[in-house]
Amino acid sequence: MRIKIPENQITFEQLKADVENQFPQYAFHVKTKNFLVARKNGSTGANILLRKSKVVINGGFPTMGGTLLFMLCIFLLGFLIPLIVYFIVFHKNQKQLETEIGTFIQQKYGLKI
Repeated sequence: MRIKIPENQITFEQLKADVENQFPQYAFHVKTKNFLVARKNGSTGANILLRKSKVVINGGFPTMGGTLLFMLCIFLLGFLIPLIVYFIVFHKNQKQLETEIGTFIQQKYGLKI
């Protein structure tokens, strides 16, 4: 999910503080200076990336171990079976978290069209 914001409107620290206050039930971890990971549980998370004029939010596995385990399953079992399992088990929850955080950021910072 991409959300357009006025250029340089918010700082990373402000964004981090706002999402932590809005969603205290989730754990937040800073990966790099503009990259934040929201974690709901071991398999449900969202990556939040702040750019100059947009915020990018993508659902995904919150840990590197979860991502590597999924990639290992793709290499061992082929492409189709792990992809079907991913869409049945994980994708719905990850997309829901992405939408929840994205809606908040859109309402708080998004451009009014």
